[in-house]
Amino acid sequence: MPKRKQRKVEEEDSTRTGTPKIDLISSLPDSLLCHILSFLPTRCAMATSVLAHRWRHLWKDVLVLDLDNSKHSPYYLPGGTHRFIAFVNAVLAQRKAPHVKKLRLACDIPRGEKRTIKTWIHTVVGPHLQELYLDLSLPCNEFGNRDIKLPEEVLTSASLESLVLKGHMILTVYDGFVDLPSLKNLELDLNYVDPEFVLDGCWALENLRLTLHESFPLNASDPPVIQMPGSLKRLTLIQADDTEEDLNDIEDLVIDTPLLEYLSITLWARCLQVSISNYPNMVEAHLDIDQDKEQVGWMLELLKALRQTKLLDLKLSTMECLLVAPAFELPEFSRLLNLELEIPYFNSGFLIKLLHNCHMLQVLTLHNREKVSTVEPEEPNCWTLPMKDPDCVISHLKIFEFKGYQDSADEHAFVAYLLERGPILKTMKIHAHRSLGLKYKHRIRQELSTIPRSSKTCKLKVT
Repeated sequence: MPKRKQRKVEEEDSTRTGTPKIDLISSLPDSLLCHILSFLPTRCAMATSVLAHRWRHLWKDVLVLDLDNSKHSPYYLPGGTHRFIAFVNAVLAQRKAPHVKKLRLACDIPRGEKRTIKTWIHTVVGPHLQELYLDLSLPCNEFGNRDIKLPEEVLTSASLESLVLKGHMILTVYDGFVDLPSLKNLELDLNYVDPEFVLDGCWALENLRLTLHESFPLNASDPPVIQMPGSLKRLTLIQADDTEEDLNDIEDLVIDTPLLEYLSITLWARCLQVSISNYPNMVEAHLDIDQDKEQVGWMLELLKALRQTKLLDLKLSTMECLLVAPAFELPEFSRLLNLELEIPYFNSGFLIKLLHNCHMLQVLTLHNREKVSTVEPEEPNCWTLPMKDPDCVISHLKIFEFKGYQDSADEHAFVAYLLERGPILKTMKIHAHRSLGLKYKHRIRQELSTIPRSSKTCKLKVT
């Protein structure tokens, strides 16, 4: 019997016999129901008050406030920001919970209401606050600034574990003012904040996401040296889109973090210097770095420091730098399992050289972005059969994916080489360049299908 019919029969039997239906949710204790409501935006949690008499006041005991009135939010209150301010004031006035564990506040603040925001933050800040997320857009004052000074209790909280500060505002921080001994997660994406002072007070920080803007630090006599905490395990460093090529506001980035397991860097500040250390615990690294030929040295040092990583993702700008850099020695990636490369043009010689240094590689992904890049090879690349097969090709490589395949002689020879010499290759996916027509793609599929394969289980897919 189909499940729908079976359920209908059971309901009819229940009606005939007079057996009451069991409401499993309502049988849960209030503490568990409040915990469930804490995963909902506050507006949704309040809406449950109409379900039944018991639910009328449950939302008032929830220890989480999620107040999002950003324009992209599905819970945006139309009719102006003043309506949202009235809503938040009503929420805070009706709450019965003794404290707040998590506050998420995202909104645009109209002129003259900055004090209201500070009042909200003062209301929820306490010894039990563990997570604070602020995404605020403040109007400029008469001096053209969007400054906001967080309450001292926030920046000296012993209980705070996660702090996210985003938006069009300026955070004023004074030397010695930050003391966050329990903070594990920190995200800074503001028009102005001096990371140097903030990071100095985060002794136990494990995850940092820092977006660098052109407008900091203000009124600094000397550009700061940003020292990353040694306790970091995850670091995401992004140069904001509103910056120019050079970040003259920063003298040096010091990433002396031996415990680092995840690293993602997006930088095109060509004059920026970065000091690094070895990262023996590295698991995943993504590099999108644009540097001049003369200043590519620190990026090569970074590759050496990442030699223990298991996943390495080199974006287009990074590969452009490496392919035009003066002759250098590639490090050996002894634990690398997954390699992803965005290439400005295909260079089989460089790829074979790199594969020789990736002994354990299992997954290789190439994305040819030739039409996007302005870098052109000095002379056409010609395939040369390597005198010795890379260890990974003959013993570990299982998956190969090629995006933007243009069927040049060099590309075709490289693909054929992997098919002929990869005895444990399981999957090969070739995504032909979008400019190639269906007939050409069909010809590519036919030609590659005729190549003898070392692996009897290898599946070839051409799209």
